[in-house]
Order: sequence, then structure tokens, then C-alpha cells
Amino acid sequence: MSRRAGAKNPTRKAAAPKGKARGRTGPQPPDPSFDAPLHELGRDPLSVLLYLALLPEETAELVKELGLSQPGFRREALGEVQRCDLLADEIRAVPERRAAVLGALRKGWERPALATWPLSPAAAADLLDACSGEGALPLALWRVLADPAPEVRAEAGPLLESLARHHYGPPGAEGEGGRRQAAEDPLDGARRQAEELGRRLEEASRKLEQVEARGESARRKGEEAREKLQSWLKEARAREASAVDEAARARELADAAQREAARTREELAQLRAQEPVVEAQRLRGAVQDLGARAASLEARLERARERERELEAELDRWRAAGGGSPEPAAAADQAEAEPEEAPASWLLPVYTREFYDSLEGWDRRIQRAAFKQAALLAQDHRHPSLRALPLEGLPGYYRVRVATDVRLLYRRAEARSTVEILSLIDREDLDRYIKQAKTRS
Repeated sequence: MSRRAGAKNPTRKAAAPKGKARGRTGPQPPDPSFDAPLHELGRDPLSVLLYLALLPEETAELVKELGLSQPGFRREALGEVQRCDLLADEIRAVPERRAAVLGALRKGWERPALATWPLSPAAAADLLDACSGEGALPLALWRVLADPAPEVRAEAGPLLESLARHHYGPPGAEGEGGRRQAAEDPLDGARRQAEELGRRLEEASRKLEQVEARGESARRKGEEAREKLQSWLKEARAREASAVDEAARARELADAAQREAARTREELAQLRAQEPVVEAQRLRGAVQDLGARAASLEARLERARERERELEAELDRWRAAGGGSPEPAAAADQAEAEPEEAPASWLLPVYTREFYDSLEGWDRRIQRAAFKQAALLAQDHRHPSLRALPLEGLPGYYRVRVATDVRLLYRRAEARSTVEILSLIDREDLDRYIKQAKTRS
């Protein structure tokens, strides 16, 4: 059946309420404006009412008029069920906006059934039950024709005549008897039944096509929604994994910063504790170096004086012998130069294979700084710019600063007057190096 079947029926007229003439009391008929409190319905019941009562173009016009939309969909691409859901949600949220929907119902259906008669709950249930099936019209005609009042039974006449003209056609030349005889002809009856069945089949086919189209549309929209949901879920999981990784890296950085702060405090405490001792050692070494240099200078001065006396004696002999120039011998003696003595604190640098291996991966600036520090270490291991510190847990092992986070490790052998250059290492790897060195030893 058409969803708008029976609308604006020409045989339908507003009958005057006769309940008052009969002295009926009780429920009152609805207000002539037929303002229904649609917002009191649930969302799905209200949506299906709009789906059954309004045509697709009417729901589309209402959605446009009320300015409704669904996120992720264009208004023109919304299906009829989606539009009814939007209207139902809007009416439940803002009851005043039901006026547009009621206007569409009044325009399409004129007025509700039994509009001028009050209904009891039982009568309302009976009306809904009668109109819910295919036999609504026969049930209504049966009820009217069974009424004891003749004026009530007379109301069925115009509708039956209209149905007769619709099903049997206009009156012919044979008159009413001929039409009745034709109507009673089994062949014509079978033909009309076949035509009626064909019409119903076509209507059922159209409905089936509409249902299938709606089902296909709903299926496509469901697939699109599922794909979007899967995409959103993947993005959410990726963001969650990224956030977990960022949090882990942040915790690692925080732990590293805490360890670095603790190591810095420890080194500062060691420096504060060792500064007097280191300074005293440096001063004693400086005194020893100065003493050694002074002794060396005195010895050289004494040798120079002896050489001067020898030269004066040689000059006297040449003068006594009648003169000749002693320039060749003197020049040879002057050309002979003694090498400058090394300071007492100088140590022989020994570059290990481990040191050369550790140079790989560092840029040339760090490598040059490492050799510079090694040379300064060999010249004077007590030099204040080196700020040499012992490695805890490894006796005889020391470290000096090469760059902000780079350290040079070495080991002194006082008995052989050598300094063994061990490794160029990142400051954060000192603990690992100490553990490995303990294991090797």
C-alpha cells in the first residue's frame, strides 16, 4: 500500500460531532490544530512515524528548512531513514520545532482519522489494530454498516459507490442489471482479479526495488562507516603507540638526567675534596722541576765557564805561536750544541692499540684535542689545565677532560717514567669501561 494512500479522499468529509447530541461525556476530541506532542515519543518510534507518514521529498524539504545535517555526509546524500532520524532527534531536543513537521502532516493528510470524536484508550487501541493490516477498509465499512443508527449506515453509501466506479467502471448502456450480470460473469471476475493481482504484484515489485535500493544504500553507507571507523581506529592506535614511545623516551631522558646530575654532584664533591691535595702535588712537582732546572742551568753555566777558560788558553797559545786565526776550531766548538735537558716531570707517552681503535668515530677536532692533551700529559701530568682525576675502583687509572662529554683515559708507570694512553671515551660510558677493566684484570 502507498504510504499516502487515502490522503485527500474526495469522499472524506468532516462530520459534525454527534456525541454531544447523544449526551456523551468523557474524553474530549483533539484541538482543531492537531498539535501532537511528538517529543514525548522515543527516538526510533518517532523516526518510523515520520518515515510512514511523510514522503521522501517532504523529509528532504524539512531537513533543509530546519538546517539539519549529519557529520561526514552531505545533506543531499542522506538517505530517507537518516533524514527521519535527524528530524526525530531535533524534535526531541527542541520540541518547538515540531511545528514544521505537523504542518507537513496537515498538508499531506488534511486531518487525522476520527478527528471530531473523542477516543478512549480501548477505542484508540481498536483503531490502531484495525488500520494496521490490509483489511482496514473492509473492517471500517463493516463497522459503519453494522451501526444501529440509519444515518450512520448511510455514511457508507458514497464511499461504496466511489469504490464501485473505481473497480467496475462507469455505468454502460446495459444499465444496472447488465453491470450486475457482467460483474457476476466469472470470466470478468477472474480477469479483474488477475488485473488486481498484477497491479499488486507491480506495486510489490516497486516496493521490493525500493527496499533493495535502500538496503544497498544502507549497506554501502555501513561499509563506508566501517572503513572510516577502521581508519580512525588505526590512527588512534598509532597515536597511542607514539605517545607510549614518547613517554618511554621521556622517562629514559629523565633517568639519564638524574644519573648525570648525581654523577656531576659526585665529581664536584671529589674535586672539592681533592683540590688541596692536587694543588699541593702540583706545587711540589713545580718545586722539583724548578730545582732540577736550576741544577741543570748551574751545570751548563759551569761547563760554559770551563769552555771559556779553555778557549782563552787556546787563544793565548795561538798568540804566542805567532798568530793564526782560531776561527775554524772555535766555530766547530760553537756549532756543537748540547740538547736541552727534559724537565724532571716529563714522561714518555705510550699510545696503545686500544687508544687508536677508540679514535674511530670521533671527528678530527676531538682527535686533535686528544693528542694535544696526551702531549701535555707527557710534558707535565700535574698541569692544572688537565684536571686529572683518578677512576674509582681502578688504581693507577686516570682521566682528563678533552671536550664537554669526552674523556681521555691513561695510566702512569712511575718506575719506567711512562704514561700509557689507553682510550678516548664518552663520559657516559665510564661505568661500563670500569666494569670491563675489572673483568679483564
